[in-house]
Amino acid sequence: MRLLPGPGPAARGLVPDADLTADPHHADPEVAAALSAALAGDWHPAAELVAARHGDWDRRTAAVAALATAATTERQWLRDWLAERDGDPDATVVQAETFVALAWQRRGAARARHTSRQQFGPYLQLLEYARDTAWKAAELAGADPTPWATLVTVCKGLEVRYQPFDGIWSGLLVRAPAHRPGHNRALQYWCPKWHGTEERLLDFASGAAAIAPSLTPLPLQAAFEMAMEGTPIWRSRYVQEALDTALPWLDGEGADHPATREDRGYAIYALHHNGRHDEAVAQFRKLGGHADGYVWNFTTDVTRSADPVKQFAALRSQTCRKAGRDA
Repeated sequence: MRLLPGPGPAARGLVPDADLTADPHHADPEVAAALSAALAGDWHPAAELVAARHGDWDRRTAAVAALATAATTERQWLRDWLAERDGDPDATVVQAETFVALAWQRRGAARARHTSRQQFGPYLQLLEYARDTAWKAAELAGADPTPWATLVTVCKGLEVRYQPFDGIWSGLLVRAPAHRPGHNRALQYWCPKWHGTEERLLDFASGAAAIAPSLTPLPLQAAFEMAMEGTPIWRSRYVQEALDTALPWLDGEGADHPATREDRGYAIYALHHNGRHDEAVAQFRKLGGHADGYVWNFTTDVTRSADPVKQFAALRSQTCRKAGRDA
């Protein structure tokens, strides 16, 4: 048994705490440049970015989501784009996702029982706008799964039940069977806090993981969601098997996938709760200074934390102390 704590992050050559960042676009300069231009009033780089990622559906959907979030604070660039290119499928895809982002902005992050009637009214109306615009985008964009991913989120918010949801889900899968953003959104739909059960959630994640290597981290994401509800799942066989399949993807072919930084966070939580600290240090090493994952908004007990950078640094420090000296 090791009596002395292992060396901390600095001694292991990890990124200093002062250089950690929660900026989600730090690792994607193309998205960062398009966002900067859009917020300054120029929509052309955004249009070029979305068009350039046609066929690279995971990255295209990620770019659309980032642009939509930006449009919740400054929308004139999007209005100008739509006015200049009436019927442009790329602009319409961004517009649909913007309505979703605006809806969630008006609703807030609280559970339904803590959300006021004044919040729900605009939220539902914006989701209806998103639904109508997404259907229009789906007609214009043809092979693009992005508007179908938008519709998945709309289904969650408008409480669309299973048979209509299944039709939309099929529309996404026929365009991109391993579309990761769409699977992330469908996983939320099947969470008990929305329209599913623990059994449906776990079955969905496991079934998806069997389809493609890029989907193998989904069971870890499902476990995180269940832990948020107080379910003691981290040491389960389900999580152990999920780690066995997800880690090779994260450390191999999936190292540069747009979801990998997020997925490393889920893996770190699972490794931490299973006492696999050396492996967790290895994941921190590959994450570098990126503390932008969803998981860093929560403590290791999966309760809300105010500062993702501080949570990242705290868990990294704890993991380093518990890991072997050569990890």
